Amino acid sequence: MQQSELSGATRLKRAFNNQYFTLYVRFASTKKQQLQLAFGARVGTATVRNRAKRLARETFRVNCLQLPAGIEILITAKKGIGALSRREMRGQIVDLFERACGLSPSSLSEPVRTSDSSTHR
Repeated sequence: MQQSELSGATRLKRAFNNQYFTLYVRFASTKKQQLQLAFGARVGTATVRNRAKRLARETFRVNCLQLPAGIEILITAKKGIGALSRREMRGQIVDLFERACGLSPSSLSEPVRTSDSSTHR
């Protein structure tokens, strides 16, 4: 992935993260779903990064029917993914996909509320 593509992708509307991965989401004007992966050298050795990317692609293919149409996803990894088993890594990514499933294009344009109380008393 080129640096220019990555800088545009990191300006996506919403981000979800857990201990080992961050998932950025935005909606495109097309109905096509897209997955981008950015795993830097600081994450681990090439073997660790390639295994994580392979699992992320596989998990995306398996779960793409649950994701909204036109969604663009960027997944970045954090240090320590080398200690995860395949099952744990897949679980971390599936958890992020499940959180992204509830999004719609209109929900990204709405401001995020910090509290439930909208009236002052």
